[in-house]
Amino acid sequence: MPELPDLLYINRYLNEHLAGRSVTGCEIRQPVVLRLAIDQPPEEMLAGRKIVSSRIRGPFIRVLLSPGAEVILNLMLAGRLQHQKPGGKAEGYRCLSLFLDDSSALHLCDQKLMAKVYIVPEGKTSSIPRYDEQGTDVLSAQFTFDHFEELSTRNRRKQVRVFLTDQRSLSAIGNAYADEILFEAGIHPKTFLRNLDSAMIRRLYGAIGDVLARGADAVRSAGKPIQVKVRNHMKVRNRKGEPCPRCGDTIRREGVRGYDVFFCPTCQPPTRDLFLDWRNIPS
Repeated sequence: MPELPDLLYINRYLNEHLAGRSVTGCEIRQPVVLRLAIDQPPEEMLAGRKIVSSRIRGPFIRVLLSPGAEVILNLMLAGRLQHQKPGGKAEGYRCLSLFLDDSSALHLCDQKLMAKVYIVPEGKTSSIPRYDEQGTDVLSAQFTFDHFEELSTRNRRKQVRVFLTDQRSLSAIGNAYADEILFEAGIHPKTFLRNLDSAMIRRLYGAIGDVLARGADAVRSAGKPIQVKVRNHMKVRNRKGEPCPRCGDTIRREGVRGYDVFFCPTCQPPTRDLFLDWRNIPS
């Protein structure tokens, strides 16, 4: 799924290339992705409105339309946005398309049909699950070390990997970058927050900013179309069986609350006895 560095790139692209464009038409191929809080057909409601700006809030992309409407997207696991330029060819399994006054089109593609598109009057976001419940924006000025330390204390019974991906606390770190942050900080994903000392908490806080900044720079530098997921800069995510770039040990995969996690058993040693100690298991 697109994560924060991907969403920053998409958001910047939409503001640079689509802001100021008017919607001339809408095609809905898969109504299952739609969530409506309007009292007219979406095709009628969207046509003629102008794209004012795009913003991100956690995993959501918020597209403001004038007059008085919003299209809020949650791309979920497999959703992709594609901007088809004039004369170009659409790619992917299209669910919904917005046609624009420069003869380009913005397509939402998702073969798994998991993405969600909310069309609401401007500011009426209370019907969108988890939208108004997002925690502290990890890119905002409010995300200070003192605040992070307070959140860590408040969630001390949680495993650190669960805490990082809890959007009610931190908005918003996804699975891939959670693995990279924990690798950067040298912390095992199943460590309980109560077992982290102050130095480890500070290291974890610093790793969040550093890893997300490097990720955003890598995605931006790659310059790929917005539907392409850039992950070749990842050090441990989806690298099971490969050598650790820091120590040479083998990257392993475990499960935490039903999600795959990737880590180095040497660089991220456990702080408690676990069912499996990967340091004693041959690669």
